[in-house]
Amino acid sequence: EEQSTGVGQVNTAMNQLNQATQQNASASEELAATAEEMSGQAEQLQQLMGFFTLAGGTGKARPIAAAKTTKSSKPVRSEPAAPKRSGSGPALMGSSGDPEFVRF
Repeated sequence: EEQSTGVGQVNTAMNQLNQATQQNASASEELAATAEEMSGQAEQLQQLMGFFTLAGGTGKARPIAAAKTTKSSKPVRSEPAAPKRSGSGPALMGSSGDPEFVRF
């Protein structure tokens, strides 16, 4: 009977270990997909920011080398884009220069 109890405990421990391993693998895969998505967004942002020049600068920023990406077998979930705000909202600062003045 002691052996049976011991085998049952080992079986329970192995099941818990298997469950934890599967959860870690799932989390790791999701993090990899998120990192790939963020890398793409960072590259887009760098391209957009390349449009701007600094005062006294020599022109446009030097080109950024494309980041190396690895494809994940899991599809990347894309979050809906935040709605763009229109210019009809309150202004941050009125023409008086007072930061507490809000124009409606």
